[in-house]
Amino acid sequence: MNKIGICGTGKMGKEIGKRLLDCDQTVTAWNRTQNKVTPLVKLGAIRANSVKELFENNDIILIIMGNDVALDYVYTSSQGIKNQDLTNKIIIELSTTSIKKMQSLERVIYSLNGEFIECPVGGSTKPARDGNLLGLVGGNKKTFEKVEHILKLICRRYEYLGEVGKGSAMKLAINLPLMVYWHALGEAMSLATNSGIKFDKALDIMFDSSGAAKVAHLKSNTILQAKKNETNLSSTFNVSSSLKDINLMIEEGANFNHELHVIKSTKSYIQGAMNEGWSDHDASLLSLYINKKLNN
Repeated sequence: MNKIGICGTGKMGKEIGKRLLDCDQTVTAWNRTQNKVTPLVKLGAIRANSVKELFENNDIILIIMGNDVALDYVYTSSQGIKNQDLTNKIIIELSTTSIKKMQSLERVIYSLNGEFIECPVGGSTKPARDGNLLGLVGGNKKTFEKVEHILKLICRRYEYLGEVGKGSAMKLAINLPLMVYWHALGEAMSLATNSGIKFDKALDIMFDSSGAAKVAHLKSNTILQAKKNETNLSSTFNVSSSLKDINLMIEEGANFNHELHVIKSTKSYIQGAMNEGWSDHDASLLSLYINKKLNN
């Protein structure tokens, strides 16, 4: 049995770790904020006190970080794997980042004698916990085959797409219409609420129609609770993360000499929401933010 390292135990990394422990895997976890590792340790994971320790003591390392700054800490800083020999180590990079960034991470691992695949995942915390993620794989085909048994534990479906970068491209493609949807829903709801239809009724009808995205019903309670000004609502993917991904999408479009007008138009709403303290709110609540802005 492989020894599996989890590098990054934020919302997604923690749930993936739980899933692997449920599948009787040997799991070691590291996070810069060490108390975020504690829930996994309580379930049987081993705590790593440094990135170096995590990589030294495990065969397969899953990395899932929230942004490029965190990725650079792991890959290129003196506190990370810089100058570490990664012979016989396989890195599965799950983070969402740009195509060029993902390709640069592959080069770092190869320079350290390790093996690398990317596997950005579609899905949030519950699918991660249940092993129902969508894996978007790029990299060396033989390396992919070596870790396929691990992907089967965390993914309901995974697709090998070719060289590194294609998984990242597909992940951004998947996220783009979802980002647009929450904005469109907010504007759509304003047409109803400004006509005197109660928000709850309009949302119920919307989610029982062709105007609902596949994931919409999963967020209906969160939206309704927020409408009632309830606090401490859970977030699986927040507004600030949405802005990060939108900037990546716009960047990739520019790399192909295309301006992505639709997704670019969403930035003003997101930036406004963040300026008003919505950064940590679930991205689905952008629909509520927009409705409030447009409600007469």
